[in-house]
Amino acid sequence: MNTLLPRLVSGALAGLSGLALWEIIQLKGAALLQQPSLASAAATCCVMAAGLGVAGCLVPNRFWESVLHQCQKMRTVFSQTVNPADHWSGSLLLSFSIIVYFVVMINVIPQQPAPENNDQAAFLSQAKTVQEMGGPVALTRQLFAGEYQEANQHPLYVALLSFFPDYETGKRLSAICGLLALLIFSVGIARQYGNLTGGLTGLLLSVNAAYCQLTGRVVCEGLLLLFIAGLWLILLRLPDLRQSHKISCLALIGAGLVLGLVWLTKGTALLLMLGLVIWICSYAVNWRRFFSRFKRSRTNDAAVPDATQTDATTVSLKTILGSLALVIASFALIASPLLVRNARVYGSPTFNANSYLMFEDEFTEPHALAKQGSLKDAARKYWQTHSLSEIVRREVKGLLWQVFIFLRSLGPLPFAEGRLFFGLLAVPFLLVGLLSETGPARRLYFIWLLLFWLAFAWYLPIAADERFLIPLLLPTLALISLGVVRVGQFLLQHRAA
Repeated sequence: MNTLLPRLVSGALAGLSGLALWEIIQLKGAALLQQPSLASAAATCCVMAAGLGVAGCLVPNRFWESVLHQCQKMRTVFSQTVNPADHWSGSLLLSFSIIVYFVVMINVIPQQPAPENNDQAAFLSQAKTVQEMGGPVALTRQLFAGEYQEANQHPLYVALLSFFPDYETGKRLSAICGLLALLIFSVGIARQYGNLTGGLTGLLLSVNAAYCQLTGRVVCEGLLLLFIAGLWLILLRLPDLRQSHKISCLALIGAGLVLGLVWLTKGTALLLMLGLVIWICSYAVNWRRFFSRFKRSRTNDAAVPDATQTDATTVSLKTILGSLALVIASFALIASPLLVRNARVYGSPTFNANSYLMFEDEFTEPHALAKQGSLKDAARKYWQTHSLSEIVRREVKGLLWQVFIFLRSLGPLPFAEGRLFFGLLAVPFLLVGLLSETGPARRLYFIWLLLFWLAFAWYLPIAADERFLIPLLLPTLALISLGVVRVGQFLLQHRAA
């Protein structure tokens, strides 16, 4: 049985935990011991995790073989094709989550920061400009003509806000988008996994601090989450390309169209699109053959043929290219106003002023950077002025913070930094949810998670915020809910037996 992967994971855990501990010590110093706090608890968790990681690297093979065998049994149990939760309490939970969201937003909306020198002020200013020049129709015409110059805020949310560019009304618009996203996503998850999972997903969203704070501000994240909800529900229903006899044209076209709307809302769509492309292309690789090079089989196991090795493990190039063509064409169709504007004005269809900040060590006005040269010139200048160790240090430090931010984003109101521990408690259920989800969306989730962590780890010197990782929140909470339900179902069945 292959024990290389768990040892690599243990080594990575030990390394990341050690680096995180070092980062906490640099930030807090002797105060960790003098004044016990959340930072002290986090440092203790890092020490324990580092110890477990080192132990995982040193234990004998028989230990990991036993653990992997038990994991395989658990995977079989949790991935059984049974409806885990069609129960009346799920519908009650879903209804209750809508009420909770209303109550939370009534309290959250008045507490939002004033629109002064922040993203809210920028969106309101652009919305007023669009209203004065004729509204969304005029905006569309100017985009195709290359006359609309704004290259930071994407136009769709600005166009909607232009109907009523008022601070209070704008917050309510975002809250309505958040409510629709919660309702659509929870109902879709209920149809996929059972209404108890859907209801629990809705409840987790209704009290989630990151979700409620962002959907109560005049920013584009509320609208973005509405589109992310539709995108994930579409992708959940995509069949495995290796088992499907024909291309799922409607689902792929739908995914491309929704990605186009995401791109018109926020530049994050490029990471989502890249992840989807990588996911489709990954089916061209025979992963069994790839990992078999690292597999250490027992002598008696080598003599036993594995029936699964005869199954098809790759997808034809024709199917992959056809799937990519459908996604990209439908994306370009919806996103064409912004793609055309960017190509005509800035020379790149995917231009975004904030891209220049990827090659800065601190925040600088992105439009001013764009006037100094091309993005390629900015990248070349950065590589020439920074050593390899500085580049690696920036990425590794950023990864530590992204893991922290991701876990914290899973926590509920009204907690602040203490939400991190709710995220830590949710991790085991997230793993169970990933074991239970056997469809192709699981691989896509891992790809998105890696891309977002890597990209925004590099962006750390400029800004670090939960809104950068917010597209991952919906599928993550859905998987956590699925894990909770499956664990509960397993415990009830075990007790009945």
